[in-house]
Amino acid sequence: MKEKLHWKGLLFSVALLAGVLLFPVFEDSKINSALAILLVAASLWISEAIPLSMTALLIPVMAVLLNIATPAAAFGEFANPVIYLFMGGFVLAGALSAHSLDMLLAHKLMRLAKGNFYKSAILLMLATSLTACWVSNTSTAAMMIPLALGMLAITDSKKSTSEAKFLLLGIAYAANIGGIVTMIASPPNAIGAATLGLSFSEWLVYGIPIFLLSFPIMVIVLTLYFKPDRTILIPAVSLPGKKSKDRTALIVIFAITVLLWVLEGFLAPIMGVPSGFSSLVAILSILMLYVFRVMTWEQIIASVRWDILLLFGGGLTLGFLVESTGLGSILIGGIMSLSEKMPLILFLWVIVIGSIIMTEFMSNTASAALILPLLYTLAVESQINPMILVLPATIAASYGFMMPVGTPPNAMVFSTGIVPQKDMMKAGLGLNILFSIVLTLFFYFWFR
Repeated sequence: MKEKLHWKGLLFSVALLAGVLLFPVFEDSKINSALAILLVAASLWISEAIPLSMTALLIPVMAVLLNIATPAAAFGEFANPVIYLFMGGFVLAGALSAHSLDMLLAHKLMRLAKGNFYKSAILLMLATSLTACWVSNTSTAAMMIPLALGMLAITDSKKSTSEAKFLLLGIAYAANIGGIVTMIASPPNAIGAATLGLSFSEWLVYGIPIFLLSFPIMVIVLTLYFKPDRTILIPAVSLPGKKSKDRTALIVIFAITVLLWVLEGFLAPIMGVPSGFSSLVAILSILMLYVFRVMTWEQIIASVRWDILLLFGGGLTLGFLVESTGLGSILIGGIMSLSEKMPLILFLWVIVIGSIIMTEFMSNTASAALILPLLYTLAVESQINPMILVLPATIAASYGFMMPVGTPPNAMVFSTGIVPQKDMMKAGLGLNILFSIVLTLFFYFWFR
């Protein structure tokens, strides 16, 4: 069956590209070209005029053709270590599903909720957030999504149901929200803490209250949007499959992988691996699955969602282009110029919204590295407590809920094919607005 092109969205994007190139916004051609690529990618991702991964592949192609990056640099982000972390997560999820371990673990969890699907879903979301406090949100999503799929399989829930969307999107958002609790949970937190000179315990003073506010709001918004049936009871089922050497080996490999992810902060410095340790662990898990015959090579290849790997590679490339050409500094400089023209609370809200928007289309690590030092300098020069500007912008960098490319958990949930982008965008827009207000009010009144 041939896919239909959405010609209106495609023609609009082409016209947008031509307009920015023919009528430059900036004098510097490289900066103007980066702006054109950013706008075209955003319009194509939002309109879904062509497959999302196709748009991701267009980004490096346009960068090379517009002479703002060499082929090596433009395609370099597709080999970013986080891509291999994704790969490991997909293969591990495939192994859990092939041996019915996802259903087994989900069944154990649902027994705690006495068979109520809605309560079980919230418990799994909470477990996701608490895990993401200590393990990267990408690794956490890789662990929890198979359990969510197992829960759906037990309930015999169809992929199009509101309950399925509620659960899976909740997993992605819970991983993002849990990732703000500790300074080691995500790279933006580490950048923000280093900029402000905060210790681990000092970060918790702000991270825990924000989590306690954010998590219930997320559950309420998703409940109101999807309206899941809260009375669904999960029938008692006999789980397929029996104990076997393969299943035992899978349990051991899964446990080793999770343990290594949890101990990343301790092991990485000892082994002299400053970054990408979790990606090494993910590839190690694939090797172990093959060596111990838990999965065949054909099964490993079939379990990888290559389209999602391309999608996230394109998002990383876009962030690289925005940063390397200087476009990011100009955009942030424009926001910073508003500081003298509006009240502090309104300016703070603009900063938070700006940080969220940047995260929707580029790596949150790249956006944090770009924004936070500039905000710190602005605060010092304006005699404003740097905490009031830098902290909310740091946390907002993990609060991109609208786009699949926004955060790794978003992309991994989108890869299941259960949550359409339109639902992610609508629910995410509501959360973006609510959380921007919560962050603004919390930090404004905390430091006033």
